[in-house]
Amino acid sequence: MNKILLAMPPPMLQYSANLISFYFQHVRPHQALVRKHLRRLILVVLLCNFKSLPGVFHAKMGLRIAAVQLYSLRHRQQFRIKPTDTSIVRERVWFDDLDLNLHFSNSSYGKNCDYARVKYVTSLLGPSVLPLHPLRKIAFALGGNQMWFKKEITLFQSYEIRTRLLAWNQKWFVIEHRMYTPSSGQGQTLCAIGISKFVLKYAGGSWKNKTIPFLEALQMVGHDVSQLKALEAKSDDGNVVLWPKDQLEFKSFDGWTSRGAAVGNGLELCEHMLLQE
Repeated sequence: MNKILLAMPPPMLQYSANLISFYFQHVRPHQALVRKHLRRLILVVLLCNFKSLPGVFHAKMGLRIAAVQLYSLRHRQQFRIKPTDTSIVRERVWFDDLDLNLHFSNSSYGKNCDYARVKYVTSLLGPSVLPLHPLRKIAFALGGNQMWFKKEITLFQSYEIRTRLLAWNQKWFVIEHRMYTPSSGQGQTLCAIGISKFVLKYAGGSWKNKTIPFLEALQMVGHDVSQLKALEAKSDDGNVVLWPKDQLEFKSFDGWTSRGAAVGNGLELCEHMLLQE
């Protein structure tokens, strides 16, 4: 060590000596205080970003899946909602959800819609789609999704994601997410709309990875699909849209620009997504 110090140029040696002297005179006497505040700073950073910590996403997803399983055991039925019901997920904006404008970031919309998607599909099809479950016989996979943003969501705001079935054919089924925040009155403000499409596959056996038609999967878990089959029988091309056209047009919502509406209303988008391979 002495050889290294002696080999250093005199200005650098003097600078190193000054740093060591500063440490022993000013830093070391306050080391305990520095460590105390450093621990507090680390704790604050972790609390501000706890939703992004390793394992938190999967833990929250697991809790929602566990709730579906507990419902199934308690009520002795495989599904929690009917095909025409709406599933609701409630969350609150935290620091790690924000972008540089201090608004809910576009990636956070997708991450939280994952919770909504999994809750809807598992509530609709029950333990038959739960990974590692002994009754699992159906696997589901996301085939694509799109989001449209109408109004920003800010820090600490609560919001809910309402998910419902929009359309289906022999391969795909399409669901819609609507994100709402409480308004100043008694109503709610629509902030975003998302559309996702899924495919269902056999999870095991000789039919593994074979596509299961949506209505057939519903029948497998005990749903009454007679009304949905009647709608499917009336369809000329096999693409069935569950809701009337006037309920799916984006331009019917206050605040959407004509340019935004030109992207396509919900009906046209459903048909487009169903036709994609």
